[in-house]
Amino acid sequence: INAEYGGINQTMINQSRDFPSVWGDLGRWLDEKRASPGEEGEDQEEGADERITNLCFITDGPWDFKKFLAKECRYNNMDFPQMCMQFCNVRRKFCNFYGVKRVNLDLMLKTLGLQAEGTPHSGISDTRNIANIVCTMVRDGAVLDNNEVIDIESIYTA
Repeated sequence: INAEYGGINQTMINQSRDFPSVWGDLGRWLDEKRASPGEEGEDQEEGADERITNLCFITDGPWDFKKFLAKECRYNNMDFPQMCMQFCNVRRKFCNFYGVKRVNLDLMLKTLGLQAEGTPHSGISDTRNIANIVCTMVRDGAVLDNNEVIDIESIYTA
């Protein structure tokens, strides 16, 4: 493990929960958020009116789903999640929207005049930086929707 790459060390890995448990938590959270809100006047948990009616995962390129999620699912003998078969590749959207040829996370941030936050290649830092890019793109008028589809056969043969 290279602690400088993403700021993760072996102790953190040893103390973390396994992928199937975390993925199960995500599924339960999404199910809860998709449930219909309670009747007016009922006691509602804070945030209970924040229902998900449309879901679009946003990634920085195709690798997170096509490579890393696919490998993790295979390793854990899990089916590839149906909800991840389509997603928004923000790099592709960025290039099309701003008329540039090729970008990476740093170049998207620079182009938009944004500062990179946190440690490069850290999941939470990259997520925050992608969220800042997405918010800026939406303010600039971009529509972020699914623009990549996974060929299920290709992820099982990769």
